[in-house]
Amino acid sequence: MHRIEPVLPDLLPVTHRLGPLPEPRGGVRLDPVEMRLHWETTRPASRAGDRRAPRRPLQILVHAAAACAEAPFVAALLDAGCGLLVVMDDPLDQLPESRFPGQVVVLVPVLPHLWGGGEMADLERWRAPSRSVGALLALAPELGAERSLPASVEQAHARGAEFVVAMPLALPPADRHRVYDRAAGDVGDAALEDLLFHSDLAGIGLALERSAAGTCRRLGVPDVLPGPSTSAIPASTARGIGIMRQWARRLDLMDGVSSSGWQLRRAARALAASGRDLDELLGDDNLRIVPGFTPWVEVFVRSAWLGGGAPYLEVVERWVAA
Repeated sequence: MHRIEPVLPDLLPVTHRLGPLPEPRGGVRLDPVEMRLHWETTRPASRAGDRRAPRRPLQILVHAAAACAEAPFVAALLDAGCGLLVVMDDPLDQLPESRFPGQVVVLVPVLPHLWGGGEMADLERWRAPSRSVGALLALAPELGAERSLPASVEQAHARGAEFVVAMPLALPPADRHRVYDRAAGDVGDAALEDLLFHSDLAGIGLALERSAAGTCRRLGVPDVLPGPSTSAIPASTARGIGIMRQWARRLDLMDGVSSSGWQLRRAARALAASGRDLDELLGDDNLRIVPGFTPWVEVFVRSAWLGGGAPYLEVVERWVAA
């Protein structure tokens, strides 16, 4: 187990990973930490890491292969109060059992077809009252994405996803050349070439992210990672922190230097450190006792938690309408 720094920490709330990224099998594997594709010829270096249960509970990313190979250590981590984000990128016969609600969150990565994606797994079989199961959609440019992306969200929902998280994929030139050569061959494809090499990839990624959010909203599917919770961060608090950090990022993308996102991040850090249950704080009207919950942050979090009202709905409309 070793410390990690996700490239999108507002969307992936984990601080450690158990074991290395497994070897790609059959071509390509997605690394959710770096949001990069790893091919059979670009396998990342192995890291041994620590094999002791931590003194304080952590939020840990565990690939399916590691959950199988390290089952006794995974059980020790759960007993220590850690929360596990299990990435189902390999077959797994049995999931580790949660000790409390929200401790285990299952995430199934989904790649676009152009970028090596295959048939979407059935998520229904992993659902249980004590854990959440959802899909991670890797967002990348492809011809017809305005149709295929909403279809992917709808398919994930139909196959049992309780949430759908959309994260833009990092696209270095080597990966784009590899994908283009495989798709276009010797004949070439002018439209695909323009898309991959002569387009605003950051702008495309942002547009896809907003499109996915709009589809989730239409279907009534949450688009934020609900945890995992730990013995120090209750399930409702973990989900609330995820919502706050997600909208902090979106406000930054929309408003730039004038964004209020820093207020949401500051309050989210304080809420995590407090160990308080967000449901109880909202029920007792006690959000103000947590540092960083200014009047605007308090109203935003309350309206976001309830799914309606200002200022949350105003920000939502700005995000999905652009």
